[in-house]
Amino acid sequence: MSGDEFVERVFLNFGAKNVFEIAEKVGVKIVYQKWFPVTLGEFDWRTKTIIVNENAPIPLEKIVAHELGHYFLKEFKIENVADEESFCDEFAVEMLDRLRIQI
Repeated sequence: MSGDEFVERVFLNFGAKNVFEIAEKVGVKIVYQKWFPVTLGEFDWRTKTIIVNENAPIPLEKIVAHELGHYFLKEFKIENVADEESFCDEFAVEMLDRLRIQI
């Protein structure tokens, strides 16, 4: 399944106007913290929380979209992804494009 097909599936189930609304609809909490930008964000499945690094050099929407990719992979039980990070990057780009947010 491509990132574009995956985004289509998410929108069919959880359509929204922005990534923050999608997170809210699926019960994923977003927490903002500042740390040295080694990582841009993280997803904690145990607590269904996206932790966003406010010091990241990219838009926060892209970080949230990427981390939602991790959430939906696990939620939809998709395990045949060769490189999860690359897949979530593609998912984020496709999602933001669908929402017409330029990054």
